Amino acid sequence: MGGLAKFETYKKDFLQSLTEEQRNLLSELSERSSCIGDFLFKHPEELFYIQENLDKPLLGREGLVKEAMEIKDVEDNALFSQKLTYFKMRHFARIVAKDIYKKHSLPQLTEEYSYLADASFEVSYRKAYEKVKKRYGTPFEQDTGREAEGSVIALGKHGGLDLNYYSDVDVIYLYSDEGKTDRGVSNREFFMEVFRLTTSLMTRRNAEGQAWIVDLDLRPEGSKGFIAYSLPAVEFYYWSHGRTWERHMLIKARHSAGSSRVSQDFMQIIKPFVYRKHTGEEVFEEIVEMKKLIEEDAKKSVKGEIDLKKSDGGIREVEFTVQIFQLIYGGKIPELQERSTLKALKKLVEHRIIPEENGKALERAYLFLRRLEHAVQIKNCVQTQKFAYAEADWFAEKLGFGSTEEFLNTLESHRKKVREIFEGISPGVDLRLTPLQRFILTKQDEEKAVEYLKELGFKNPKWAVQVFKSIFFSRLYVELSESSKELLFGYLPVLEKELAQYPDRDDFLLNFSKMMVDGGMLWVFVSALEQNPNLVRFMLNIAKFSDYISDLMAKDRELLDWAFGIEEVPEDREGFEKELAVISEKLGFVDRLKRLKKIVEVLVSLRYLSKIHRDNPEERLKEINRALSNLADFILEKLYHHFGGKDFAVYSLGKLGSREMNVGSDLDLVFVFKDEKSKSAYLKIPQDIVKALTSYSGEGILYNIDLRLRPFGKGGELSPSLSFYKNYFEKEARVWERLAWTKARFITGDLQVKEEMDRLIDQFLFGTPIDSGFITEAVDMRFRLEGLARETPDEIDIKLGKGGITDIEFLIQVISLKYGRRITNILEGVELFKRELVEDYLFLREVEARLRMIKGVGMSKIYRNSPFLYRIAHSFGMEAGELWDKLVKTKKEIRDIFLREMKVLKSPQIPDRG
Repeated sequence: MGGLAKFETYKKDFLQSLTEEQRNLLSELSERSSCIGDFLFKHPEELFYIQENLDKPLLGREGLVKEAMEIKDVEDNALFSQKLTYFKMRHFARIVAKDIYKKHSLPQLTEEYSYLADASFEVSYRKAYEKVKKRYGTPFEQDTGREAEGSVIALGKHGGLDLNYYSDVDVIYLYSDEGKTDRGVSNREFFMEVFRLTTSLMTRRNAEGQAWIVDLDLRPEGSKGFIAYSLPAVEFYYWSHGRTWERHMLIKARHSAGSSRVSQDFMQIIKPFVYRKHTGEEVFEEIVEMKKLIEEDAKKSVKGEIDLKKSDGGIREVEFTVQIFQLIYGGKIPELQERSTLKALKKLVEHRIIPEENGKALERAYLFLRRLEHAVQIKNCVQTQKFAYAEADWFAEKLGFGSTEEFLNTLESHRKKVREIFEGISPGVDLRLTPLQRFILTKQDEEKAVEYLKELGFKNPKWAVQVFKSIFFSRLYVELSESSKELLFGYLPVLEKELAQYPDRDDFLLNFSKMMVDGGMLWVFVSALEQNPNLVRFMLNIAKFSDYISDLMAKDRELLDWAFGIEEVPEDREGFEKELAVISEKLGFVDRLKRLKKIVEVLVSLRYLSKIHRDNPEERLKEINRALSNLADFILEKLYHHFGGKDFAVYSLGKLGSREMNVGSDLDLVFVFKDEKSKSAYLKIPQDIVKALTSYSGEGILYNIDLRLRPFGKGGELSPSLSFYKNYFEKEARVWERLAWTKARFITGDLQVKEEMDRLIDQFLFGTPIDSGFITEAVDMRFRLEGLARETPDEIDIKLGKGGITDIEFLIQVISLKYGRRITNILEGVELFKRELVEDYLFLREVEARLRMIKGVGMSKIYRNSPFLYRIAHSFGMEAGELWDKLVKTKKEIRDIFLREMKVLKSPQIPDRG
């Protein structure tokens, strides 16, 4: 029974009591909306309330919430839902009556209706929160300790204050942070229960019908997701998984109910996600793709109907037209960040993004289509946008048209104009995103990003995409400020170009990601992008050049505190003591020394890398050698005293003896006891020192130890006495040992033992003159070492190979012995005796230093096709082939000088070197 038929049949007395004006109002409401007619039939007294309010101002959100809160304390949930439905229908009827009599504009009325939904959520949420709090206790935020709060975020037309008269309400439920209640219940469990109850109170069917239909499908992960999310979780979701359609959807996000603080924090989170400065054609393309899917769905409609929302020229096309431009330009023009479709449209016209004529046409069409949509929905109180042409007469009359023909012509005219404008959209996009940027922004077309990285030269482009995801979808990226996110995103094409130009791009990207994410350096890098281009270049060089430093900084975030203090590198006892003092004593003594070694190695290496393009090879090589040699001295001295060292001394040969320690250098150690009695009493101490140096822990190891230079090599005893050395030097030592002991240097221990051992070493080195037989044997020994290197045309050993560093070392050691000059440092010997070799020696030592920094281990071989060759060449500003040719040429020069000089030294007639 439609219209007044039910009243005439069952409530005739009520009808007869009405004035003509009241009867006309009842007739209009009942005829236009079956559900309003049913409501007034059950509660006829509400007709008088509606009439009284026709000319009164709208209540607004505050007035509606105040009235809604009157039912909050209704204990029974079913009764609460019934009263909430009554409250909703009362004001729904009031709003529709105002619409019929044109008391307010359509945007004003849909705003009032949206606030009606807010008021319903507000009272439902408050009731649910209090009820769950009584059962589970008070929830507290884990980080701040304050009481946790929840909020309801309105989306869609509800968010845009443009809610349909008979529509569901799209919302997201949020809470401030994870944590627990004072009864031990997790905040997630607490708020999921709160919002389950909120939804139930809003949607429960009752004697009055149903207050609202709540749609939660727009929440993160849709219907598969949780009913409620914490702010940190939702922030991570949007930046790591959020797609363009979610940016599109969040344009209308608005506080609806609950904590305004939580809602405000949410708005701050999504604003940079929705409105990006770096956005362009991909937004338009993707939304058009979405539109195509909607159109396909609309085509399934019944013949004789059109979908006012989804069809060609429908409501959705007006909204899409506006929102496409909002997404493209909203990051650059904050005024466009508007939830209301019509307000946003006007601002687009004001900024001349949409021509004024088109703007007016879209506005007229939108208002017409929305009025017709409302009429369709409230007629039978169903959630639909389907308009049946068979009912055109009725709608033409209700919308005030003089004829059905005029109404249908108007409908088609608006639809045609909307379609024409939508199809003509061609945003002036001044930015073309790379396929990788587009994927990161939209989370779509991953396969195109993979293909793009393949074109850049990645061996495994799928892996490379995952690495970029680990950076741009990480919590560190999410936690960056809005401007920092835009800065890093905008830098991406530059990084892509760097990767494309660097042959070892896979390791470069891996190192970069480890430093940025695992090492927590993303914020430092972004800050450098804005303020310090030199630091950006420096950090990229680390990632390009050294897996070792990148690994250290990725595994130990505390190193970040030291990483950029390269102007204050600890390189002597005072500096080491200062750094050791601030290393946590929670670590054991040996682990604290390991931590110190890592810090110093990183800082020394970074300082070295910061100077690799300067013309000072001698200075930077001496710096790294001096600092790392002093560090090893300091560590050995610390261990000596830690284990109670007494009556013995520690000497070193090799790189530590010559003070030429490098990254990855091992220690050639010699232990010397005063006598057999002391050795018997303290023999365990050298063993403890060796164990401490070589044992592995979470901090790594201190040093590898090479004991081959001790008497009888690996088979000899670890720590002989002075008397043993006296006998050995006099009777057992071979030619090569005499050369090796030219580097012998006291490190720490008993000074009386040092005095005697130094005397024995001097006697061993210079007590017997060097003759031609000695030199011949030394050269033969050099050739045997060269054979061990096993060089090929495609493999160079810069240390042991023909013309390598060892040629120079043997030559300087022989000269030193020949002329009785004890010089432990090879570079000093080269500068003193063979200055023409200084440049070659420095070059090979620098190549060695950079090779070792790549992996942090003692390497001396380089392969022609190795990516390491390119890395080192790049650090010298050379091409790989150019570096290879220079190495070959340098080694040939060194070998020629080595052979010539050894021949001269064998001659009995040689000049006095002083």
